[in-house]
Amino acid sequence: MATIGDELKTLFDRNLQSNMKLLARAGGVLREAGRAARDPQRLRGTDARTLVSDLLQLQFDYYRNLSEQSVQYLNAVVSLAEGAVAAPPAVPDTAASATVLSGRPGETLAFQFALDNPNDQPVNAAIESRDWLGRDGSQVGADTMSFEPAATVIEPRTTKTISGRIHIDGRFKPGGSYDTQIRVAGFPGREVTLTLTVAGDEPG
Repeated sequence: MATIGDELKTLFDRNLQSNMKLLARAGGVLREAGRAARDPQRLRGTDARTLVSDLLQLQFDYYRNLSEQSVQYLNAVVSLAEGAVAAPPAVPDTAASATVLSGRPGETLAFQFALDNPNDQPVNAAIESRDWLGRDGSQVGADTMSFEPAATVIEPRTTKTISGRIHIDGRFKPGGSYDTQIRVAGFPGREVTLTLTVAGDEPG
């Protein structure tokens, strides 16, 4: 892989060779002009027109060469500047969002969260959940949750909505609070934090 130093060296070498060719041409035209100055007869007719044409063409080529070299140099400088300050490739939002839900034993709760893909390439996403961790130290399996879709492809610069369901079965204790995290494989660091509060038994 070429380094910055290699790119600049190539640019300078190419410009030097171009300038040397122009100097060689200029030397020939100037020699002709010198001979014409010593021999006024050469400044008449066809010889004079040819000399003037050569001088004009040389001047035109000089400015064109100077312009091309300036553009190449500016492009190299801009590329170096962009490389030095370029932002890292966009990644999906890594900030964890929190959702708080509450329900009673036997209920099924629904919730949603959005996945944004700001990149120019599609992203394969798979939804994974950890077990619930009760505030009292107990655990409830992640099989109490389901997702639709559980795996999906998010097209470039689009948003996909994921629907989730939680079935509050007998493993959840009335009056307890539980926490879990939903991880989205394919989205580094993308997590959704869920807190579930289970309502207690009503007084009889």
